Amino acid sequence: MCALSLRTYLPRKFKIGVTVPGDNSIDAYIHDITLVVIMAEDGKTLAGYNIMVGGGMGRTHNKETTFARAADHLGYVDKADITEALKAILAAQRDHGNREVRANARLKYLVHTLGVENFRKLVDSYIGGKKIQPWVPLPDWKMVDWMGWHPQGDGKYFLGVNVEQGRIIDKDGMKLKSFLRKVVDKYNCDMRLTPHQSVVLCGIDPKNKDDIDAMMKQHGIKGIEEIDAFTRKSIACPAFPLCGLAQAEAERVMPNFNKRMGALMDKMGLPGQSFVMRMTGCPNGCARPYMAELAFVGQGPDLYQVWLGGSPDQDGRTGWHWIDKMKAHILKSPLYSDFLYLYIVTLYIKLY
Repeated sequence: MCALSLRTYLPRKFKIGVTVPGDNSIDAYIHDITLVVIMAEDGKTLAGYNIMVGGGMGRTHNKETTFARAADHLGYVDKADITEALKAILAAQRDHGNREVRANARLKYLVHTLGVENFRKLVDSYIGGKKIQPWVPLPDWKMVDWMGWHPQGDGKYFLGVNVEQGRIIDKDGMKLKSFLRKVVDKYNCDMRLTPHQSVVLCGIDPKNKDDIDAMMKQHGIKGIEEIDAFTRKSIACPAFPLCGLAQAEAERVMPNFNKRMGALMDKMGLPGQSFVMRMTGCPNGCARPYMAELAFVGQGPDLYQVWLGGSPDQDGRTGWHWIDKMKAHILKSPLYSDFLYLYIVTLYIKLY
């Protein structure tokens, strides 16, 4: 295959994720390409990769030619051939992606238009040698956030710290920003941001765990066992006042949405039950709302489009558009209990 031209832009941005079987901490189905590591039978040797293509969240209100899409399973490639396979996918998008209509320029529209079988043939034509092989069966996906303490495989630990709606700040007795500064200065640990808007501190010696737990308490930071399930699972984009595309609030109101939802579940006799809830201030999908079980997408001042029925583990389906321009204040009213009940019933009928 000819080398990709270094002077040719792709039609739009291009996102790639990498994960291992069963671990859907990266929302695997929302990327242009996702690679899933496949090990040999000995469990120690890398054999190759399953490849997904054509995921993406961005859409525009009232423009049905734009849509959220979960990625398709393209197939499997041996480790020796992965670079050429990825080049071929990039070349297919470079040469066949929509350069006329920017809103339809992402890879997901090319895969949708051709269908995954024809897209695979197109990619094979660029590889010119070995073809993409059948998808290797995988275990069920699970949405994991890696919060709390976990061994990292080298005798040390990592600590996942929940960051509510991604905002690192010292506020109302919870001094998250100061805690992170202090623990990094003292222990020189690596920090990693997660797809769920939280932080992971890596490379921590076991003897320092108790000290770090004490530091968390001193700074008013809850351990993961103290975080309610709705807060732990939810994410929201910044929206107002930081984003010029925002049509409604998201980050600043999501904590109240979580509290109200938890209270309503208690009222309905379902204490401790939860589901994935997400919110964005516009339809561009930065907080991946279309994969959530319940999502609110900004559609105007205090107005939200409601999406229902994504997978609890984000394992290959988007939700569906339910209603437009729901007023935010309905969440404070007794009618919201009826709304929630209708949601659960609708979800059950739709999926089962």
